[in-house]
Amino acid sequence: MEHSLLHALLLTGLMVVLGGVLAQWWLIRPAARTAGLSWAEASPATAERLVFFGALAGTLATGIDLFVETAEIENSTIFGGVDLHVVWRFATGTTVGHLDVTRGVFFLLAAVAIRLPLARGWKWLTTGLMGFGALLAMALVSHAAAQPDSRALFISCQVVHLTCVAAWMGVLLHLFAARRYLLTSESAPLLAEIVRRFSPFALATTSLLALTGVFAAWRFLQTTGALFTSAYGLTLLVKLALLAPAVAAGWINFRHIRPALLASVSGASSERAAKPAPAAGLQTLLVRFGRTLELEVTAGVLVVAVAGILGSLSPPGEDGSLLLTAAQTHALLTPHWPRSHVDNWTLPDDPRGPTIDDLHYSEFTHNWSGVVVMAMGLGWLMQARGGRSGGIAGKITPFVFVPFGLFIAVAANPEVYLLRTITPMQALSDPQIIEHQMSALLVFLLAWLGWRDLKNPPALRPLGYPLPIVMIVGSLLLLGHAHSTPNVPDEVTNIINTQHAVFGTFGIFAGTVRWFTLRGLMPARWANILWPGCVIGLGLFMAFVYREAV
Repeated sequence: MEHSLLHALLLTGLMVVLGGVLAQWWLIRPAARTAGLSWAEASPATAERLVFFGALAGTLATGIDLFVETAEIENSTIFGGVDLHVVWRFATGTTVGHLDVTRGVFFLLAAVAIRLPLARGWKWLTTGLMGFGALLAMALVSHAAAQPDSRALFISCQVVHLTCVAAWMGVLLHLFAARRYLLTSESAPLLAEIVRRFSPFALATTSLLALTGVFAAWRFLQTTGALFTSAYGLTLLVKLALLAPAVAAGWINFRHIRPALLASVSGASSERAAKPAPAAGLQTLLVRFGRTLELEVTAGVLVVAVAGILGSLSPPGEDGSLLLTAAQTHALLTPHWPRSHVDNWTLPDDPRGPTIDDLHYSEFTHNWSGVVVMAMGLGWLMQARGGRSGGIAGKITPFVFVPFGLFIAVAANPEVYLLRTITPMQALSDPQIIEHQMSALLVFLLAWLGWRDLKNPPALRPLGYPLPIVMIVGSLLLLGHAHSTPNVPDEVTNIINTQHAVFGTFGIFAGTVRWFTLRGLMPARWANILWPGCVIGLGLFMAFVYREAV
């Protein structure tokens, strides 16, 4: 889990650093010349600051990741403590450790370079070289570098893929950060020139991004069936689904807003081959561009977060050892009633691995959690629809969260609270227990937000902006679910991880749609049915499908 989130932070830092460099050299500098401005006048004040903090984030994530990787080797977490001598040996005595340290040094040098009192051109060139060094070090510890053959080809593909991410989403992130400066009538000529240069190249970049992504997926998945029968495949599908709104927003910018913006600034459209955009004032165009930019960046950031998790998951490989078996697939396609009875659940854990009763107990907790999640989804559906029934649901729903949080905290790990066979320090070293307790904390957070919800304006109910944030964060934890121990058979690990990827899929779609609705980026009429429907779908899957003992 920690490794997944840190990998996402590393990707974000890399995207910010290289995206800032590309935005300066490829967009701001030539656009300023066309608009009759100096490079310094056209450069947003946010550019250097954003690159600096992105590079620091990459440095910090690399440093923490050394401790996390060392803890994972011992099947523990950093919360249980890490031997500094072992961390030092990992960093200095392994190839992965050397590359991690190299990546961190490059990020740190990028942070220093962007603050040096150099000429603007030399400053951005030096920062770009340091960022590209970090990119190479990252590619050399990716899935591509772990391939048994054609390693150079796959590493090159990974380098191109990461560069395209920076050239598209990294540049967009910098434009979004500078929107207060760019989305004004005074800056409209500069913005028009930036959009003119960026849109066609962005479409070419996303096409290359798709090609390299398909090539990598073909190598890692081997078969199309692996998309639906592995945690890696399902997470990849989530990434592709989140990519769709970003690509759609980019197409709108290229096909409609770009020619209209150029026509409004110059007085005559220079895009003769394009379909004329509807007549609109310059301010209306700027507002519309700002909305599509926000949609594109929001979806893109989520894609990068999921990509970070994807980079920490093991792909199925050629032997298919990380795929669901035929029996497991059939079991998951056969609904059942929630398990209501478990034998011998109070017995101590078997050191040889989970017993059939342990698996049945896990099914019991997941199935009945699903029943509560269904109730939550129905309550949120009523609230989103409004009216008297929505008001009643808003008053009842908070009472569901507290017992549900207690159920997750206590029942998910009875060895901690009920049986007391594990000490608090031992619990802190177990990644599965940490994940369950974090889930309980998120539910308690929802309970607190529920109590405050009646003070929110009706348009923000239920729970306002915190709800989609909690949903997305919780779903990312589920997608990066680390449920693997030396004594658990691969078949059991596979079915657990794959189903938790399904949980994360439902949750991240619900949170994303809810966020888009609150931001006015998606029509509320049907979105207020779609996102609670995803929560209800999650509950149905947990209650009537979830299995471990197959």
